[in-house]
Amino acid sequence: MKYISWIWLNTKGIRWNTVIRILVGWLRVGLGLLMIWLGKSFIDVTIREGTTQDIILMISLLVACVLGGIILRQVYYYMTTAANIRQTNAIRLRIFGKLFTRQLFDEQVLHSGDISSRMAKDIEVVSDASTSILPQMIVTGIQLIGAFWLLHSMDTTLAWMLLIMTPLAVVLGKFISRRLRAMTLRIRSDESRIQMQIQESMELNAVLRALSSESWMTDRLDGMQHQLHGNIMHRARFTVIMRIILGAAFGLGYMLAFIWGGLQLRSGAITFGVMTSFLQLVAQIQQPILTLINMMTQAFHATASIDRLKELEQTEDVPKRPSDTVESPAHPLPLGIKARDVNFHYASGDRMVLEHFTHDFLPGTKTALMGPTGIGKTTLFRLLLSLVRPDSGSLAIYDETGETPVSEATRSRFVFVPQGNTLMSGSIRYNLLIARPDATDEELRKVLHTAVADFVFDLPDGIDTELSEHGGGVSEGQAQRIAIARGLLRPGNILLLDEISASLDEQTERTLYSRLFSEYPEKTMVFITHRPTISQLCTDIIRFE
Repeated sequence: MKYISWIWLNTKGIRWNTVIRILVGWLRVGLGLLMIWLGKSFIDVTIREGTTQDIILMISLLVACVLGGIILRQVYYYMTTAANIRQTNAIRLRIFGKLFTRQLFDEQVLHSGDISSRMAKDIEVVSDASTSILPQMIVTGIQLIGAFWLLHSMDTTLAWMLLIMTPLAVVLGKFISRRLRAMTLRIRSDESRIQMQIQESMELNAVLRALSSESWMTDRLDGMQHQLHGNIMHRARFTVIMRIILGAAFGLGYMLAFIWGGLQLRSGAITFGVMTSFLQLVAQIQQPILTLINMMTQAFHATASIDRLKELEQTEDVPKRPSDTVESPAHPLPLGIKARDVNFHYASGDRMVLEHFTHDFLPGTKTALMGPTGIGKTTLFRLLLSLVRPDSGSLAIYDETGETPVSEATRSRFVFVPQGNTLMSGSIRYNLLIARPDATDEELRKVLHTAVADFVFDLPDGIDTELSEHGGGVSEGQAQRIAIARGLLRPGNILLLDEISASLDEQTERTLYSRLFSEYPEKTMVFITHRPTISQLCTDIIRFE
């Protein structure tokens, strides 16, 4: 029921489409059963007793049933395709949004390759189950009931003899479902590991070549694929065995109907038309049962995918505030930061990263954070941005009118420029507008100049120059300066700058800081740095030990 509930909640935009398709399916089933009844009448009555006009009318009705079935089948297909793409897009968009509210840096951090696999393969499986398999199961169930009712009206004994195998199919289906779900989870995990391996290998392609690790990584992928192959074939063998058992049972049922009908025909209890209907209706009963079992198998595959998608939906459950959804205006007053006895450790760590940290970053001051790698400098930035929360102590921003505790709502007061190349594939303009979509060309030009990134306008396509993955197309230092310009588009009054000049030469570094301090003298700036150039320019230095 939890899976049905999840699917119901995720079919909000296609429910009427589903209802109409089920009605179309029922109408198609009705035409199929009507065609069987018309066929029986055509053989037993019309050919023997009917006039030429009766024969023409009966043939016309049979042709109409065939054409009607063809048209309804195509309508059903078209509506299913429309529902599937809408459902896929809706689930992908919703879960994509949830990814931005997941708790970061906890014990259950998922690999980006694993997330990509779930966002592709698992969403595809779930969408197919909710838009195609489940509605078709309802239609097939009606087909089974209708065929049984029609056969029962012709021969009660044969109808019940065929239906008596249904409980066996249900019990067997329950056994199959448990085994298949476990097998499918293993297969999905294997697919995710392969996706992670490929993604990381492509991101670090140059590094792996420099280490001469190409063959070792290829062999490792081959091993993963062998494991995936083994698990898929294990599931395939299990499925084939179950289908053979079910097929044998239903084959014997069809043979029973054939023999029973022949004996009834020999004794004169039924006509040739009834015999023909018998064989058609047996197929109309057996085929839906087999189809239902196959569709149940696919539905069980989908439950494994739902579990994997639900894991992506786990969020911090942070209540929305107005400033979470609406961009806050530029703050008119300089802001400071007060840290009081802050303690913090990561969920997956075994030591305190920050312990009893206390400091007052006065409004408008420039502070350098210095110390060895891993000592807690970047962690302090994460706490200020409310990406993680302190174990104890407090953080607040303040001005002359009062102070506000740091939270998701205060994140818009900060400008954060992380270390390294953080550009995405797309144009330079696109990378800049990520920070502020409504920025004008003049504003873009201004921040690029401040970040010493005027070189952008000398490129063949200028600011519309296309970059490949991770800012490919410009140097590491150029990518860093574009990232700085992107951060400066934000309206925040507190700048958190993490090793922003690590990839710059000394002259460019001095020019950058000169322009930065000149352009934003009133803004509070906190630098993580190992470089003496910036530490000499700052009004305060905090050394982490």
